[in-house]
Amino acid sequence: MIKKYADDVRPEDEEQILVRTERRIRSVSRLHAASTLVRNLGVLFRMMRDQTFKMSWPTRAMILGALVYFLIPTDATPDYIPVLGYVDDTLIVGWVIKRLAREIERFKFHSRTL
Repeated sequence: MIKKYADDVRPEDEEQILVRTERRIRSVSRLHAASTLVRNLGVLFRMMRDQTFKMSWPTRAMILGALVYFLIPTDATPDYIPVLGYVDDTLIVGWVIKRLAREIERFKFHSRTL
C-alpha cells in the first residue's frame, strides 16, 4: 500500500508535504490515543527536515509516502472516526519505522554527534 504513495511522490512535492504534515501532527498530538503515531511521525519528520542527514531518494520517498497517507483523511479508516480513524495511519507509519530501523538508528547517532 505504501509503495503506491511512495511511487507517486516527487522531489518537488517534499516541502509541501512536510509543511502540511507539521500542521497535522500538531492537531493530532492532542489526542492521547495517537501518541505512538505522533512520536513515530516526529522521528520521520525530523529525519526529513535535517539538512545535514543524507538519505537516498527511495528512503525519502518511502517516508514521504507514509506522510501523504497520514495526511489523507479518507484513507482505509477515515480519520473522523473517533480513535479508530488513526489505527491504519499508526500501522502504516509503524511499518515504515520498522522497515527503516537501521536508517533511524543512523539518524539518531548522527543527531547525537552534532
